[in-house]
Amino acid sequence: MKARASVPTLPVPLLRDGIAREAARYSLRRVAREVGMSPNGLRDFLRGALPRSATRAKLEQWLASQGQVTRPPNMGQFIRLLNHLAVDLSPDQTKQFGRAIAELLVESYEVRRLSPPRWVQALLRHYRPLRGKAASEVA
Repeated sequence: MKARASVPTLPVPLLRDGIAREAARYSLRRVAREVGMSPNGLRDFLRGALPRSATRAKLEQWLASQGQVTRPPNMGQFIRLLNHLAVDLSPDQTKQFGRAIAELLVESYEVRRLSPPRWVQALLRHYRPLRGKAASEVA
């Protein structure tokens, strides 16, 4: 039985950004060769084309195999992503969703006996309810 490609997990813009950084670091041809696609196909992807699911899985697997983060995530990226995910939720529900995720991130770091990174701490502050207001009053 043939192994199935993994399910894509990164949003395409983040995948494109990560691949573009690696292509700038090495070369377009090298990255394309290592991923297992043509340089023209990789160039098209970097210019905005949507990859097929098998190609997207290859790109994600290759990027993950590089084993390094070229830049840490930041609060702005997270909030933009959260707003895309919560498009059908009310502003109050979106805040609650963001607060729950921020608290889960903090808890996850603390369970591993690690201090949460600055962007996680900033995220937690961003989604905390304002003092003196009921949670239902926070927009």
